[in-house]
Amino acid sequence: MIRKDDVRFHTPTPTPYDWAETNFFSVLVPEENIYAWAYTVARPGVGALMCDIQVIDVIDSNPLSARYVDIQQHLPIPDRLEDYELPNGLALATSNEPYDYHLRYEGVDDTSFDWHVSGLMEPYDITDPAMDPLASPDPEKTGFGTAYASHFDMSVSVTGNLRVRGRDFEVDCASVMDHSWGQRNERLMRPMAWINANFGKEFSVNTIWVRHIDKSGFDGYTFAHGYVQIEDKVHGLNSGRITAGRNKHHFPTGYEMHVEDKFGEKYAFTGYVTAQLPWSPYSNIVDANSAVRWHMPDGRVGVGVSQELVPLDGRTGWSK
Repeated sequence: MIRKDDVRFHTPTPTPYDWAETNFFSVLVPEENIYAWAYTVARPGVGALMCDIQVIDVIDSNPLSARYVDIQQHLPIPDRLEDYELPNGLALATSNEPYDYHLRYEGVDDTSFDWHVSGLMEPYDITDPAMDPLASPDPEKTGFGTAYASHFDMSVSVTGNLRVRGRDFEVDCASVMDHSWGQRNERLMRPMAWINANFGKEFSVNTIWVRHIDKSGFDGYTFAHGYVQIEDKVHGLNSGRITAGRNKHHFPTGYEMHVEDKFGEKYAFTGYVTAQLPWSPYSNIVDANSAVRWHMPDGRVGVGVSQELVPLDGRTGWSK
C-alpha cells in the first residue's frame, strides 16, 4: 500500500552508492503528435540528481530529431522530494499526497511547462498482494530486479500548458506516472518494457514486462505486473501477452496486447507507434521510447507510452 509519506525520500542509512529514487511524468498532445516527459533519478549515495526533460513528435533513430532536449546528470539533490526547485528550472510540489503534483519548468530557447497532475486512482503498488495478484517479496519477480523493489504506477489526469521553442500547446490528457526507490545498479540492468494505454480519464491499462531479446512474437515478453483502471477503481491483472512488429533497429512499430484482470475480464488492444526516438535514461541503456495510438475492438481509441529498455553491457561484444 502506498502512503502519503511515500512521495518523500526513502533514503536508508547507511546509503548504498547505487540507491536510486525516481519519478516519471509525461504528457501527450495527440493533435500535434507530441510526447513530452520529465524524468528524475536521485542518487543520495553519491550526492547527485539526474533530470531528463524532452519533447518528441517524430519517428526516427537519430536523437537530433527531438524537438527539445535538456538532460543534466549532476544536479544537487534537494532536501525534500515532495517540494523542490532545481537549478535547471524544474520545480515540483505535491498536495493531497500521494495523488497530486504540480510541475513547473523554465528551460532554454523559450521552452517551459506548467502541469497539474491529479491521480485518477489509488497508486498501484506492485509489491502489495492486496492490490497485485502477482505481488512477490522476491525482487527477481518485479520485472526490473531491485530497481523496482519499491514501485508504484498511477493513472493520472494532466492539465496545463507546454511551450516548446516559442510554440504553445494546451495540455489536457490522461497518462501514467511512476515512482520507484531501491538499489538500481547501472551494471547488467534487466531488459524490460513499461507500456500503457489511456482511453480518456475513465479507462486505462498499465503493464510491466520482462523482455526476451533473443525471442520473437509473443515469446519475446513475459508478463510481470499491471492493472486496469476503470474510473476510480483499479483491478490488478492476472496475466497478459504481447507481441510487437519491429523495424530494422529492432525498435517496436506496433503492438498486439491481451490482458486479463483478477476478475477474469479480458481486454484486447492493438496499437501503432506515432513518435519514437532512442532514449538513454542511464548511460548503458538504450530505450525505444515511444508514443502509441491504441485501438480496442469496441472502437475506442486511446494514446499511451511504450518504453523498451535494453542494457548495452549485456548485449554488446564480439561473436566467436
